[in-house]
Amino acid sequence: MKNKYILYSILFACLSLLNSCADDLNLESESVITSDVFWKTEDDAKAAINGLYFNFRTQTQQNYYLLGGARSAEIKGGNQSPLTLANYYNNNLTAQNVDVDWAGLYTVVQQANLILKYVPTIQFSPSTLNEQKRYLAQAYTMRALAYFIMARSWGGVPIVTTPTENTNQNEYIVPRNTLAETFAFIKSDIDLALANFPDANNNKVQLSKSAAYALKADVNLWTAKQLAGGATDLNIALDAINAIAAGPALLPNYKDVFNYANKGNNEVLFAVRYSLTDVPSNLSDNWNSFMYVGPNDYSGATTAEAIAMFGTLGSGSGNAGISRVQPDPARFNFAATDARKGATYLTLRNTANTADVVTGLMKYNGTVDGTLRRFTSDIIIYRWADILLMKAEIKNALGQDPTLEMNQVMQRADATAAFTNSSQAANDDVILKERLKELAFEGKSWWDLVRFNKTATVPSMAGKQIVFPISQNTINYNPKVTQNPGY
Repeated sequence: MKNKYILYSILFACLSLLNSCADDLNLESESVITSDVFWKTEDDAKAAINGLYFNFRTQTQQNYYLLGGARSAEIKGGNQSPLTLANYYNNNLTAQNVDVDWAGLYTVVQQANLILKYVPTIQFSPSTLNEQKRYLAQAYTMRALAYFIMARSWGGVPIVTTPTENTNQNEYIVPRNTLAETFAFIKSDIDLALANFPDANNNKVQLSKSAAYALKADVNLWTAKQLAGGATDLNIALDAINAIAAGPALLPNYKDVFNYANKGNNEVLFAVRYSLTDVPSNLSDNWNSFMYVGPNDYSGATTAEAIAMFGTLGSGSGNAGISRVQPDPARFNFAATDARKGATYLTLRNTANTADVVTGLMKYNGTVDGTLRRFTSDIIIYRWADILLMKAEIKNALGQDPTLEMNQVMQRADATAAFTNSSQAANDDVILKERLKELAFEGKSWWDLVRFNKTATVPSMAGKQIVFPISQNTINYNPKVTQNPGY
């Protein structure tokens, strides 16, 4: 039975890739999987849900970080060639060189659309009707999440609510919706998700009611500050956070949140599962593979010294630590007593020249499988510290005191830290700095800077556009899509 789920998940992933990834909404169905042979049993529905998470995991291998973090000055050039990543941290993106676009996220939308169309047609047994509702709720939530990522990155995007199932390509050559329309659609999907979740159960690696409330808070906080939603949206966001069921909590030790042996811990609301057993190729490793320090990255120090700092290094071509980019310590202002610094990145010094250094990322550094380091840490999308900092931001914007939430986060990392309530502007500065430190390299920092209107603090942003360029390939395939201004 498990093999059947895996096979169907792969087949559905292939279907979505054929339908969306290749042509960026120039969609053509080439799959032999049709409603005549599929969408008959509960197992089919479960396989389709597995395919949905498979497609989203593909986006978290690198694209999620490129969109949500790479432009924020967290990273800089590393020991080896930065490849195209330099275009992100130098903010030199164009329609010709941008190598992340919305095609992959539309594979997620396609899969969600298939589920929403066909799962209601499957006859579930009376004892599993709640699972049918859960599948629908997860599809609505995932579709909203995919559109939220796209809207923050490119602005208004084409809203597609029907799956690709025919060869009439003109049906899918559609223009972009406005930003307001896109966010109205996102909010509608979240409300439909919340109406369908049958309970508050949460296995951490699938979307739950708590994760949907976290997304609702995130979306309304964004529209409150970026789309003039004001106090109305702020209060909706605050109510959503307060509606999250009891259970999530800060772990006493910050580093334990990312411990490979501690996946799905109490701080996590939703994470994307990476596993040695179901991701056999190193091509599916997460983005830490671009920032990890390996034995061949730094000839100025001995392997023993690197192991002493970074742990067992592992070996093997391609993912033993390639350091194409590295964390930029200048971006952060960690106190010496702040436990987050050593849990986020470490700096290895050349013993012959202490000024010669290379910095490696500690978060998401996976595990060593035999002698090969595999970057199979789960990618966390929402965790409790993020929610507390969102709540602090919301309360401050409403003129309320955010001290409680700020001290919870700050003092977990540093017992000597303390938040002092001040003006809204001063509080915002502290909240943003705490988010940058607490959530460093988790794919949040760029979107945080945009939401706080602080992208000018990135040195390479002078004269640059905040939204991403739409790739030229996307426009070539869909001439009804217009390029963002400035590109």
